[in-house]
Amino acid sequence: MILPFFGGKMLKVKDDGITTQFHLSNDRLSYVIEIIDNQFVVNRYFGPKIPFFAGSTHLDKGHHAFAVYENNNDYSASNLPLEYSLAQNGDYRQTSASITDKKNEPISFPKYISYDQDDDLVALKQMPHLRSKKGTALNIHLEDKKTGLEVVLHYYLLDDHPVLARWISYQNKGHSILHLQKTDSLQLDIPENRKWKTLSFYGTHANEFIPSIKPIFAGIQTISSNRGSSSPQHQPFLSLISDDFGLKHGSYVACHLIWSGNFQISVEQDQSSFLRLNAGINTQDFIYSLKPSECFNTPQALLTYGNNGLAGLSKNSQSLFKENIIDSRISEPLIALNTWEMAYFNVNEEKCLTAIDKAKEIGANLLVIDDGWFKNRNSENGQLGDWKTDLNKFPRGLKYISAKSHEKQLKFSLWVEPEMITTSSQLFKQHPDWVLGLAKNRTTLYSRGQLVLDLSKRVVQEHLINVLSELIKENNIDYLKWDFNRQLAPTFSQGGVGSEQGKTSYRYVMGLYTILANLRKKFKKLIIENCASGGGRMDGGMLYYTDQTWISDLTDSIGRFRILSNMATIYPIEVFSSHFSKSPNDHDGRIIPTQTRLSLSSIGSLGFELDLDSLDAHEISKIKTFIDQYKENYSLLHDGIYLPLTKLRTKETDPIGCLLTNNQDAIVIYSYGATNAIHQPKYLPLNYLSEDNIYKVDNDEQASGQELNFAGITIDPKMGDFQVEEKFIKQI
Repeated sequence: MILPFFGGKMLKVKDDGITTQFHLSNDRLSYVIEIIDNQFVVNRYFGPKIPFFAGSTHLDKGHHAFAVYENNNDYSASNLPLEYSLAQNGDYRQTSASITDKKNEPISFPKYISYDQDDDLVALKQMPHLRSKKGTALNIHLEDKKTGLEVVLHYYLLDDHPVLARWISYQNKGHSILHLQKTDSLQLDIPENRKWKTLSFYGTHANEFIPSIKPIFAGIQTISSNRGSSSPQHQPFLSLISDDFGLKHGSYVACHLIWSGNFQISVEQDQSSFLRLNAGINTQDFIYSLKPSECFNTPQALLTYGNNGLAGLSKNSQSLFKENIIDSRISEPLIALNTWEMAYFNVNEEKCLTAIDKAKEIGANLLVIDDGWFKNRNSENGQLGDWKTDLNKFPRGLKYISAKSHEKQLKFSLWVEPEMITTSSQLFKQHPDWVLGLAKNRTTLYSRGQLVLDLSKRVVQEHLINVLSELIKENNIDYLKWDFNRQLAPTFSQGGVGSEQGKTSYRYVMGLYTILANLRKKFKKLIIENCASGGGRMDGGMLYYTDQTWISDLTDSIGRFRILSNMATIYPIEVFSSHFSKSPNDHDGRIIPTQTRLSLSSIGSLGFELDLDSLDAHEISKIKTFIDQYKENYSLLHDGIYLPLTKLRTKETDPIGCLLTNNQDAIVIYSYGATNAIHQPKYLPLNYLSEDNIYKVDNDEQASGQELNFAGITIDPKMGDFQVEEKFIKQI
């Protein structure tokens, strides 16, 4: 018998004294949870919206070999599709938590107490979170009466996206310390009713976001970072994709962890071929000792489901971040001229004044003074930590350059790397105890000659807030480029109590968030660019606190387009900072035509990173015309949705095509890659236009959306490597 439900518009609750069941749903998604034996929180359904849940798939009551039970329980933790499970309680799979008491004995499964729908809890204090208040909350309260530990499983289903946020909060209401050794944000068990693969992204400096598609095998697959940041090595993202996953078709279950520090996401296939997805903070070097009355929140993890392939995944994910995570202060075209590849560390007043005039001439409106502007900084081994202007390079100070920029209607920006310090700085001499992982009895680890400030310390956070605030005010700074050029090791806090050291990496990230949140609150118009040797900290946590991201140190537009294209699987192009640079390129010597560099640098925020004086009048004229075109098409090139026309690429020399759309007009960008001797036209289906509308292609021929989607447009052959084709598609 199907019992009646009650609850809010997106939550139905069934409670007949025997069964407690929760059905969260919106127009596209249903998620059903059931409480078993008053303690097990199990997943009963996750997928396309259903009108009601009948329980057509039964839970396993079999007393299988090696399964363990509590007396009188019908079910075993060994077999159930659990939303939450604890280590050493009979669930031999990867568990979402491992918690011990003061005697280091594992605690038992907490019992179900109650639920509520308090949606204020979605706004996590001092942590990135969904900004939307348009959704339905479900908070399931569990308690271990022996230790006084309260566990709350949080769910928040958005009204207008197939997205469910999940996270867990812990509160020690007992009288003794408890040790959180593993605290995943989500656990999801999925029946093996289709052939799944995993999609994730890996990489390294200047070669970020390489796609990895792997078959699932019996055992555990894990992606992770233990580097103190999300890192370019692995993204805090993983998606299960069906065997038939393509551009427009195929199912996916995608997971985004909104966190900027150590993480791990794993998929396990058990002996029954069921899958378990876990995501949370990396357990390596992590132990959070929870004192009486203390609370702990895990980061939020976002689950999304769809059956419309790579394009559907990309569109859902981009829209999710655009509308619910990012709060960008960039409201009009912001076109930068950056001094780095123009001058490197030899930047000075004369070069910056010339750059201001050149920026104004081409139509740019932002001057970014990159590394090298401060005292004793003439190479990457120079001083970090004392953010004082080098008056030998800038005799009239940076305020003078700022004023000259503002006179020409340019915003003014500085590069900073606030988390780093060198032993040559005055700050180090005054406060060596502020350095992370520094001890007299062990070897000091350097990277680029740098050490790391201990952002887990409140005094360090306050110092950086004060120093950066003074720098911003003194120089009328509109824009900070915030860099992070080394990863963390070792990770311990000087003077910290031994039992607290396991919190250091977590508190470091929380300290970073505190600094960024304070600066955004104090300076309402300040724009912050996220950089970590390029895309080394590209994650939802940093996107929450910043406005755009320097996606890679690779300024070769061909290689960068491959990175950008794959990155758009997850993130919206409005946060991508892309720069036109010189040819041959400084990184790899590649020779790339001017038009290709312009076209491929125009997706996101267009910028320039070269000595414009080295260009002839024809090239300057071409750049000015292109900037006018960029501004005219800003709603597509910056604010549009990126949809792939070719599959994910591992090589930039392969052809890559995309369609940028604002749900009305579109731009097609096609990079030919390396040329070949077969000069035949190609036909590129556009896939995503409205079938019922009529479009004009390049202000010339007219065609229906149906024809353009199915038959496509003609991509004529071109001579020479790395050519590019742009097509403007205008709805009539």
